[in-house]
Amino acid sequence: MKKRILLFNFFAGVLRRGIPLYVENLSVALQRSGNRCYQVRCPKFLCGLPRPVLNALFVIVEQLIMPVAALFFDRTIYPYNSVAVLAGFSRRASVLVHDQIPNHVRDRKLAARYIRATQKLYAKLGGDAIYSSSTTMRTGKRIRQFPASREFFFPNTFYNLISLRSDSPPAREDFALLCSGWGKHKDLPGALNLYLQSGLYRLRPLRILGLAGRMEQVNAFCSEHPEIADRITVYPRLSDSSVVRAFETAAWIWIHSLREGFGRPVAEARLCGGRVVATSIPQFREQADEYTFFYSGLAQFQSAIAGCEAAPEDAPRRPHSEHDRLMIEIERFITVSQPQLP
Repeated sequence: MKKRILLFNFFAGVLRRGIPLYVENLSVALQRSGNRCYQVRCPKFLCGLPRPVLNALFVIVEQLIMPVAALFFDRTIYPYNSVAVLAGFSRRASVLVHDQIPNHVRDRKLAARYIRATQKLYAKLGGDAIYSSSTTMRTGKRIRQFPASREFFFPNTFYNLISLRSDSPPAREDFALLCSGWGKHKDLPGALNLYLQSGLYRLRPLRILGLAGRMEQVNAFCSEHPEIADRITVYPRLSDSSVVRAFETAAWIWIHSLREGFGRPVAEARLCGGRVVATSIPQFREQADEYTFFYSGLAQFQSAIAGCEAAPEDAPRRPHSEHDRLMIEIERFITVSQPQLP
């Protein structure tokens, strides 16, 4: 029996990628499996408010409005790692865990504390839990994150990206594409240092995706190292189709990060037929194939570049096996009988 499913996607319209992108693709999968899917989003006229105000609204909507709205749906999914406390009393709610970064007790940010607190209360009540990557799920089982819960695996999917790919991939151009961001775990200064110290700047110009045009860290680095300033370009905020175009035209894609919930950029690059150089973290290694080259430190980075440059430029597009796996898991999620409250 197909269900009416409510997704809490508050930051859709505020953020373009990350969890909102995951939820958009999950919504496509849920509807393709025959379910009726609805999303709760931040109203457009509020999207430009300062982030602290949006965060406060997020908590209010998640904790107070969502549990009431959920009464009219067969399933409710909370996909931002946190969850409404009242949702734990419902056998129709699920929390979706994207990464374990907030669960490090040393992370004392208010958002991380909020996530840990809501997850802990929810876990005691045994509500359903969903993981978005194999690594995150293994960690959750190891630390007994939700010991009384039924657990599901909803891998990332790529319906939107696949719909935007070129039928005939364009020719590759002479630049390396660095996928980065502003979070500490993205380690943009570390990537720029590798670009300089490895000598890559002499081989390939660099274009940086993910900074939405913000130049502060790049400008500071270039002022210290003017010899590479004219070799680096920062993309402005791009449309989804322009992001796909960048993946399709880069000579190869460089993905540098210290911690992630899922290796989405690696998967996206390979789905577009790009060769990939990436930091050797478990989430990225989940996406490994013969066209991905991993590193940890300068020497391995240089070896990874050499391996990538030697690989065939016309790398095939990686199969999107996650789609089949997700459909099987959605069917299990929809059809399993709901246990009674403890």
